[in-house]
Amino acid sequence: MHELPLVFFTVLGQSAVGLFLLAFISHRLKLSDWDQLKRANLLAFILMAIGLLCSMFHLGQLFRMFNMLEGVGRSPMSNEIVLGGAFIGLAFCTLFFFYVKKSAALATLFNVLTIAVGLVFVWAMTQVYQLATVASWNTSHTAWQMWATVLVGGGACALLAGVRKLGGIALLVGALLSLLVKPDYLRFVTETDPSLAGMQSTLWAVQALCLALGVAAAAVAIVKSESAKATLALCACGVIVGELLSRIAFYNLWAVAL
Repeated sequence: MHELPLVFFTVLGQSAVGLFLLAFISHRLKLSDWDQLKRANLLAFILMAIGLLCSMFHLGQLFRMFNMLEGVGRSPMSNEIVLGGAFIGLAFCTLFFFYVKKSAALATLFNVLTIAVGLVFVWAMTQVYQLATVASWNTSHTAWQMWATVLVGGGACALLAGVRKLGGIALLVGALLSLLVKPDYLRFVTETDPSLAGMQSTLWAVQALCLALGVAAAAVAIVKSESAKATLALCACGVIVGELLSRIAFYNLWAVAL
């Protein structure tokens, strides 16, 4: 699948933004400590780095990325690239002041900047894919799926990083909302392109199962503070797999309207 690098780039990038946001809020609410914040930010940085590395395979050649920068301000894809670079750059600065030149004030400042740019980065992603020329993408469901991954993927990764309470809440809310809006989305894509939609049914079914698993894991994380870490980690990984499969289905719906 030619778009597979973009699957990892978008899902991991959106999950990283969600993790940065949830970990910071959790720490400010005193639901997690400084070490958990550091650990969560490190995991978020790794996720984004992997996502960016994957995106390079889609571009094929590194210099193509620099050519695309010429459209900054008028091209959604160019904006996405610049904001993605700014996001990981600020994330690196955050980690630098967490782990190397230790400064709580500067780490917090860059943490806030990372989150702010990250949220704009996700918004830029939604603009790339809401295209009138691709009927199955020309819907508010496109943007919703990506923002849902911020909650679902970010929440799942927060569980992995030990930010259990707020991570569980985000995962629970995101998963339930995703399951609630899924029937309307499936109706839309089936009416738009029945043949392509029919070929994605297995992927969507597996994602729904993964979301249900996420709901269970989130409920356990919220209610039981001492629940088995290995089980939660397995469930969280399952949720991420579900998001990846759903994004594969999304890219499989690509068809230019004639």
